[in-house]
Amino acid sequence: MFMGIVATVIKNGHLLRVHSLVNILRMLTMTCLKRMKKKMR
Repeated sequence: MFMGIVATVIKNGHLLRVHSLVNILRMLTMTCLKRMKKKMR
């Protein structure tokens, strides 16, 4: 489902939307890494 959304966005050619999606993914990955670090401690 997620990949389908990304594919449709790329097909439509909305570079701004793709950029925002990348930023959201970065935010999610950063939060996940922070949680993992807390668990490691």
